[in-house]
Amino acid sequence: MDEVFAKVLQRPDIEQAVASYTEMTTKIRERLTAEFGRAWEQMSEGSGAGCGDEYNVLDDAENRHLPSWTSKGNLPDDQWPRAEAIVGEVAEGYGFHKSPVIIVKRQGDHEVVYDKPDGAQITFGTAVNTVLGVMTGCHLTPEAHRRGTPKAAHR
Repeated sequence: MDEVFAKVLQRPDIEQAVASYTEMTTKIRERLTAEFGRAWEQMSEGSGAGCGDEYNVLDDAENRHLPSWTSKGNLPDDQWPRAEAIVGEVAEGYGFHKSPVIIVKRQGDHEVVYDKPDGAQITFGTAVNTVLGVMTGCHLTPEAHRRGTPKAAHR
C-alpha cells in the first residue's frame, strides 16, 4: 500500500485535479464554439467513486467524473478531424495524449478517448448530438495529500 500511496501522492489532490480539468473542459468548449459556432449545455452533474485496480487499497483516494456537456446536433464528418485536433491540442496542455484512441468511426458517428498515464480520460463524440466528458485518474483527498502518509490500518 505504501508504494501505491507514494505514487498517487506525486499527483495533485482530487480538488486540484478537478479544478484543472474543469478549466481544460471550458477551454475545449470555448475553442469548439469559436471554430464551429457550437453552444454547449451541461447534461449531467459530476460524480465521484473510489479508485479501482491497484488503487483499491487506498481508502482516501478517488476518481471523479466531471459534469458532461452536450451540443445539439451532429458535427458534420468534414468538420470532425478539425474538432478532434482542437480537443487534442487543448488536452495535450494538461498532460493527455494529443492523439486519441478511436472508439467509433462511422459516417455521422464518431467517438474518441484521449487518455493520460494516470488514468484520466476525455471522451469526445458526435452522433445525434456532440458530447464531451472527463474522468480524472485516481487522486488523494486534500487531507490525505497534506498528511502525506496512508491512513492507519483499520482494526
